[in-house]
Amino acid sequence: MDPICQASLSRYTTLKVGGTAEQLFQPSSTEELVNLLEQLKRQGINWHVIGGGSNLLVSSGGISGAVIRTAMMTGIKTIDTNILEAEAGARLPHLAKYAASIGLSGLEFAVGIPGTVGGAVVMNAGAHGSCTANIIENVTLFDTEKFELKTLGLDELKFEYRKSFIDPNKHIVVSARLKLKVDNKDNIEAKTRENEEYRWRTQPIGWPNAGSTFKNPSLDKSAGFLLDKAGAKELKEGQAAVSAIHANFVINLGGATSDEVVKLLADMQNSVMNTFQIRLKPEWKTLGEFSQAEREVWNI
Repeated sequence: MDPICQASLSRYTTLKVGGTAEQLFQPSSTEELVNLLEQLKRQGINWHVIGGGSNLLVSSGGISGAVIRTAMMTGIKTIDTNILEAEAGARLPHLAKYAASIGLSGLEFAVGIPGTVGGAVVMNAGAHGSCTANIIENVTLFDTEKFELKTLGLDELKFEYRKSFIDPNKHIVVSARLKLKVDNKDNIEAKTRENEEYRWRTQPIGWPNAGSTFKNPSLDKSAGFLLDKAGAKELKEGQAAVSAIHANFVINLGGATSDEVVKLLADMQNSVMNTFQIRLKPEWKTLGEFSQAEREVWNI
């Protein structure tokens, strides 16, 4: 598989922030992915994995080694009456609409999440009172320490709020089997449309963004509410700004850099800390080099 050399990763993230990767690979199947990993191991090349590029902040300083983008692994197939198998790169909105079209319920919550199956599994993505853990039967991943494919059942995945057993530094999600419910197709499609329209009304669809920025600190306190009440919608750092539509979204006004984004996240955290004495934790993952001061935003 030939790489794209000196690839601008801003093209492959929904926030449109990120420097260049020395090499970018885009496998389209499990076989291509495994062959690529074997090739990189033989050559002693370090690698990093990204999916659809949402919930991700890539350093503007660039990435050494290889970046593997699984977003081209998009297969979806029916395993049983109520079981779908989706590859890591399948987009959640497309998958939710596909399930609705064949009368399978359980994915309605995911239609407004701009990510892929792989990322949803790693982070236990959720919305509208449901989450990925509720529909998972098992997940197939590549264990890069043992250098083998393995399948983990629901209990082994140890899902928590926006968290799972899967470590992106050790594991690469290949596919997931989703256990859904057969239901009235019209009802499922109506609920899916309702959730999609809610996203259009309440999120900054027209601006590059990485999805929800911070985790909700508790069941009765949403990050968006706390940020709004703390005045975060007025915050801006360079070309990065808090959305006027939803305070838990950071938007790229055009050409924002990762350091501008991190400074803005720190200001958002401070505004809530000063008002409510609550420290918000980012949902986003990071890729690339960040200073120790910048990594304090992630409590690292």
